[in-house]
Amino acid sequence: MSYQIEQTILLRDYLKKLPISQAMIKRIKREGDFLVNGKSQTVRCLLQKGDCLEIIFPIENSNIQPENIPLKIIYEDDYYIIIDKESQMPCIPTKRYQSHTLCHALMYYYQQIGLKSTIHLVNRLDKETSGYMLVAKTSQAHALLSKDIKQVERVYHCLVEGILEGEGVIDRPILKSNDSIKRIVDDHGKHAKTYYKSLMHKNNQTLVECKLVTGRTHQIRVHMASIGHPLVGDLLYGSNEDYLFYLDSVEISFIHPFTHQKIHYKRRVNLPNGMNLRYNLRFMSFYFYSFFYNSYLIFLFV
Repeated sequence: MSYQIEQTILLRDYLKKLPISQAMIKRIKREGDFLVNGKSQTVRCLLQKGDCLEIIFPIENSNIQPENIPLKIIYEDDYYIIIDKESQMPCIPTKRYQSHTLCHALMYYYQQIGLKSTIHLVNRLDKETSGYMLVAKTSQAHALLSKDIKQVERVYHCLVEGILEGEGVIDRPILKSNDSIKRIVDDHGKHAKTYYKSLMHKNNQTLVECKLVTGRTHQIRVHMASIGHPLVGDLLYGSNEDYLFYLDSVEISFIHPFTHQKIHYKRRVNLPNGMNLRYNLRFMSFYFYSFFYNSYLIFLFV
C-alpha cells in the first residue's frame, strides 16, 4: 500500500491519519516494514512533501487447504469481498465439517488470484442460512469492521410459524446452553437486539424481515422462537413443522473504511399476488423455489 506525502510530518503522526489500528502498526514494526522512497524507516522518520511511503503488511499464512468450490461473488475490491453463500455450506472447518466449507473455497480463490492471506470473515452465517456475507482480504481490513459489527447493516428474510402481525423489536440477551450448541434467552447472556417486520402471511406461516443490531450466534432463530414464532423447520428451537428451513441474508451495507463510500447490496424481492402456501397433506411437504437473476430474488410458494 503506497501513499504520496503532501506535507512535512512525522511518520508516526501520518500513520494516525490512516485506517490502520495500533495493533497492526505494532505488527508491521515486527513483521513488516515502512519504506520511504524505497528505504526502510522507523516511525520516527520525518516525511517530506513528495516522499513515497510504502507500507509492507505482514504475510498471512493459513493451514486451510484450497478446494475448487464455485463461489458467487457479488462485489470485490482490494480489501473486501461480498459472497452470496449457498444454503447447506458451512462457513468454517469444524470437527464435523473438515472440508467443503466456505473457507476452503475462499482459499482456492485466493490461490487463483495470487492473494497470500488467511480467511477473515466479517460476519458468519449458519450452515443452513443462505445469502450475503462480507469477507475481508486482510487482517487490517477485518479489524476495522469486526471490532464493531454494528457498522455492517444486515437484513434477513425468514419463514416463521404462526401469524405475526406488524413490526417490533426484540431486545433480549442470548446465552449459550451448557449442554448443546443451542442458545437461550437469559439475563446472564450477551446483549442481542433484532428488529422485525411482517411481510405477508398465509396458512399459519409468516414471511418476516429481520434487521440485526448485534450479531449473536443463532440470533434470529433464538429471538423469533422467544416470541412464540420459531422458524419453520427449525427443530432445534421448537418448530413443530418438519418442512424446509428458510433463512436468507438479503441485504448488506457498510461504509468502506478505506474509500469512505457506502457499499450496499440488496435483493429486490418480487412476490406474486398473494403468498400461495399450499400444503400437500398426503406427503406433508413444503416446496420453496427461489430463482436468482441479476440479484433479484423471486419467491414462489407452490
